[in-house]
Amino acid sequence: MKRVAVVTGAAKGVGAAIAKRLVTADLAVVIHYHTSEADAKKTLAQLRRVNPDCAMLPANLRETKQAEQLINLVMERYGRIDLLINNVGNFIYKPLARTSIEDWNDVIETNLTATFSLCQAVLPQMRQQKYGRIVNVGQVDAARMVIRPKTTPYAIAKTGVVMLTKQLAFDNAKFGIRVNAISPGIVETSVVKLKTPTGTLVPVEDIANAVAYLVADESTQVNGANLEVANGFTFE
Repeated sequence: MKRVAVVTGAAKGVGAAIAKRLVTADLAVVIHYHTSEADAKKTLAQLRRVNPDCAMLPANLRETKQAEQLINLVMERYGRIDLLINNVGNFIYKPLARTSIEDWNDVIETNLTATFSLCQAVLPQMRQQKYGRIVNVGQVDAARMVIRPKTTPYAIAKTGVVMLTKQLAFDNAKFGIRVNAISPGIVETSVVKLKTPTGTLVPVEDIANAVAYLVADESTQVNGANLEVANGFTFE
């Protein structure tokens, strides 16, 4: 049976690009979405032209029970999960003084807690099969402790994602599981101002190709890494 990949936040944008790249590697890809059902259907139609066994599933990953249910539903259908790409996330651009507790919880729960919940749900099965690849999506400033006045909750969440990635990699290496992070810079669809050496945005395909490398057999010694795909950018 083909290996199975789950990509969260994959209705459109970066997640959809990752799903489209992985399906070319002979994988059955399950795309997760929350509210963008129409976009998810379009992406799924494209995936099924390559592999009819792809699927889509909805979930609000801020809810731990729904994250666990997502993993359970994939297991019921396919009997295995080989790859988990934690791409889902939310971004709020405002000064910390104007950030409400609702804003804070939304960003932390969507970016960090959802990643933790999904990893906790999928790892027992990956340990049992002695194989697994997890890629968590961070952000270019993650783990650098850089102050970003209008993205503080997001920076904190993504720094946590990178720290979680390294601990999971250490804990699970003996089970044949690799856990890495990828940290994009400003992607094509972003509205945030940027400053890069070339003044260009990061194509979603570049991020997808980097994910494909991290889960491939050609990167067997890459574990606990945080790969930046950012074109050397800094916020203005």
